[in-house]
Amino acid sequence: MGQEFKLVILLAWFPQAVRQVLAWIYWWQVKEYRLDRFKVFLLRSDGRKNLEFGLIGFKLLVFLLAVVFHQVFWMIFAVLLALDLKLLLEIINRKSRRPVFTQRARWITASSLIFIFVIITTGAFWLEKDNLILIYIVGELSLLLAPVLGIFWTSPLVNVVKRKEIHKAKKRLQEIGPTVIGVTGSYGKTITKEFIAHLLSQKYKTAKTTGSENTELGIARKTVRFVKKGVEFFVVEMGAYKRGEIKVLTQIADPKVGVITGIEPQHLSLFGSLGEIKRTKFELIEALPKKGIAVFNLSNKYCRELAKKARRQFPDLRVFGYFLKGENKTNIAAEIESRILSVDIEGVTFEVKQGKTAKKLFAPVRGAHLIENLSGAILVARLFGLSWKQIREGCRSIQLPEKAMQTYKLRKGAYVVDDTYNATPKGFEAAVRYLLLFRDRKKVVITPGIIELGGVSEKVHKDLGKLMGDRIDEIIFTNREFVKSIEQGLGSKKKKLKVIEKPEKLIEEFVRFVDKNYVILLEGRLPKSLMDFIEKYKRA
Repeated sequence: MGQEFKLVILLAWFPQAVRQVLAWIYWWQVKEYRLDRFKVFLLRSDGRKNLEFGLIGFKLLVFLLAVVFHQVFWMIFAVLLALDLKLLLEIINRKSRRPVFTQRARWITASSLIFIFVIITTGAFWLEKDNLILIYIVGELSLLLAPVLGIFWTSPLVNVVKRKEIHKAKKRLQEIGPTVIGVTGSYGKTITKEFIAHLLSQKYKTAKTTGSENTELGIARKTVRFVKKGVEFFVVEMGAYKRGEIKVLTQIADPKVGVITGIEPQHLSLFGSLGEIKRTKFELIEALPKKGIAVFNLSNKYCRELAKKARRQFPDLRVFGYFLKGENKTNIAAEIESRILSVDIEGVTFEVKQGKTAKKLFAPVRGAHLIENLSGAILVARLFGLSWKQIREGCRSIQLPEKAMQTYKLRKGAYVVDDTYNATPKGFEAAVRYLLLFRDRKKVVITPGIIELGGVSEKVHKDLGKLMGDRIDEIIFTNREFVKSIEQGLGSKKKKLKVIEKPEKLIEEFVRFVDKNYVILLEGRLPKSLMDFIEKYKRA
């Protein structure tokens, strides 16, 4: 085969190769460039689907068949041309997957493309005809290897940047001297952080980490950006996937107050056990000063265990608790006790007791479970001297983070409950119960299920199936991995369940629900194409 034919194949191969590399870098970025998280993702069926393992295997199969049928050029060229056309359509329809081009993502992308170009051009112009298939097999493997190499070589550079940012953050906190409040937990930490910051801002100049940035570099950069002269409180969300990571974050932020919002088997496949999760979250309490303040959600049995441990292990620590009273919960001694009075689509009216004082409050939040998080924020606010008037005004003006139980109406009348920000067992259950408020509407749940639950995944999804069986009219799963467990929970009502993995089919199904008779819960990460499509149906 002449060099001109190899050049044609090379030109056809490269665009679709770039597409694949960008998609892989995107998913590495979503998983925070962590090998442990990416490995879990890779082992899941939806992970392999998103990484297009089927397409990768198909390309390799065509290359091998091309040799068998002695049609190397035409078979390979036809497949590559089809993939290039697919890329063109994705670009036109804005469906192509690519990372957010941060500095590190740019470094990884550039080095990956250079590495791939060198590998494939060297092979194309120096190896003989008989080795053409080998060239492209090596090229395909380079698509998988290049992002990994990019992550490895950028790690030292990221560490240098990280150390500089951490140094600046520590210096800024020492100069300004705000009271730092650390917030962690398996669920509710972002919302609780937002609630605490909002209530404190009714009296004090308050800063917070934004979004769900809760890693070393994220916290350091947000510290430098938001902790300015005059800031009195800084509320910091702290996340972790393994033991020791909360401790590292506390060494940056040096919190004087620690809030643990709840413990459940979220990310269990990374932690390994519930005990490890509890020990990791408790690192926040261990980092507090001798007479610091520890706040626990006593509605959660594991938090009650940690509160007892804190009192026993640190007798000088000021330990407080908040508690949301429910139908099946016994009375628990807590500094703040909340009770739901009424719930409707617009929000929740609830009563808060502190000692002998009881106050009736309203918050425009979607779902009674969020009052648990708000109760923690109220407790912190009261500890730092906010009046009940300030708290009442703060509760009335509170806002949820984007895509966290946000409810809106579509043009044709259907309601959508967007809870795609994050999916946890407790949050999923609470969102399903919230749908019951729409008494005159058919109820639909669209979800991929809950990821990274490890050994408890089957039980959690089985329980969710039982919960939805009597309450939900139609259930659509976008991830086949959890379907068996859901069906076990649904039992005789498993006919309510559909599995739709292709985004275009999912959109077609969604169109059935856009009239006024439906309320649709979107729970967990869903395809971007579906979310973009839904935007078109929002009421102006």
